[in-house]
Amino acid sequence: MDRRTFLRATAIAGLASTAPWVFPRALKRTTAQDAVYRGPFWIFVSAAGGWDPRFMFDPIEDPEQNRMYTGVGSTGSIRYAPIGLDYERLQWDPASGVAAHVLTAEQFLERHGQRLAVVNGVDTTTNNHEGGSRAMSSGQLGLGYPALGALIAAANAPSMPMAFFSGGGYDFTGGHIPLTRVSNASAFSRIARPNEINAGSEDPALFHTQETMSRIERFQRARTAALRDAQRLPTIETSMRDLLAARASTAVLDRFEMPEETVDLAPGEVSDLESFMRQGQMLIAAFKSGLSATGSIRFGGFDTHGNHDRDQSRQVLKLYAGIDYLLAEAERNGFGDELYVVATSDFGRGPRYNGENGNAGKDHWPITSMFALGPGIAGNRVVGATDDRQLARAVDPDTLEVDDSGVKIGPGDVHRALRRIATMDDHELGQLYPLSGRDLNLFG
Repeated sequence: MDRRTFLRATAIAGLASTAPWVFPRALKRTTAQDAVYRGPFWIFVSAAGGWDPRFMFDPIEDPEQNRMYTGVGSTGSIRYAPIGLDYERLQWDPASGVAAHVLTAEQFLERHGQRLAVVNGVDTTTNNHEGGSRAMSSGQLGLGYPALGALIAAANAPSMPMAFFSGGGYDFTGGHIPLTRVSNASAFSRIARPNEINAGSEDPALFHTQETMSRIERFQRARTAALRDAQRLPTIETSMRDLLAARASTAVLDRFEMPEETVDLAPGEVSDLESFMRQGQMLIAAFKSGLSATGSIRFGGFDTHGNHDRDQSRQVLKLYAGIDYLLAEAERNGFGDELYVVATSDFGRGPRYNGENGNAGKDHWPITSMFALGPGIAGNRVVGATDDRQLARAVDPDTLEVDDSGVKIGPGDVHRALRRIATMDDHELGQLYPLSGRDLNLFG
């Protein structure tokens, strides 16, 4: 068995934490001395629970599938569900100020439609939350494949202390890159400045003098190195090497430029959007500081088996606003043209309601949509479609026009296209995790 075959087998078995040492080409991108990453950056947004494409960019005028709108809107080439801010139907208090914090599809497309690529009719082949999230985040329904964000980080910034910054969603790394899970500024301050009693304050008191802290760190490194050198099992040896790197990275983390103020949205109705934006704020700060390459954000509330019209509409309006915030923050910090945003969900919902009353919901459905924008992605573009039963329609593999004799789009096709944009298609890591599907020009 050659090395690549062995590594593929161990990765699929969940033992891929031994893999980083086999990619010296990637390791040359950043070193301990010049540990700064300057882009491009990727944010993967997971709309957890299963969103309804009929309430987004795959609309239909059919009261059995949609009770929220009549008529279909369009901005450029992108059709959308014209769901407005109807306080009564959404059961939001008009005095709450929520209007200042959410966006309709029309508003979102007016700002970003020329950059946005939508893929409709993606067949996940599953109604399982974990499987769907895994498939839409990695391109593979089965176990063992890392999230695309993890692969991109491992390929481009493997020595960064927090190359893959996760705020939730499917974030399995396969052991190729350490995973950073920090969702707020105060927690990060305590991690980055462990010797400060009140981390981040203007004149912090210290637990130990700097001389004592230096001695502690020196003895920690020596002890961990001795324990590592005594190991003969690759997985444990790699874990101890990661521990050494983590303990040595405090000086690098000191470069993290903390946000001056955290996002504060007053209305209680959008507390989950506030959390979304705060995670985004930390991600953007990590990118600006040169410490991270990719990140993920989980935004829940889409599992609408009941109260579908109210709750799904609320979450969609907040989702648009959250993504708009990410793009605006990246622009404000000077790297708007270096940021990719990819939005997916576990699967879809529908096609029909599960009850006759106004509180009815919609259940799991394997056909879904996704959308993306970023440098090199052709915007004002919709690929794929569904029929009036919300089944995926096939497309011509060359022209991508709807063609019932063509091929249906799956998560593997989507991720093969995303990998090409990220130049992961011919990278050793990409080859270690081959994807089914075809090379469709989904994003231009």
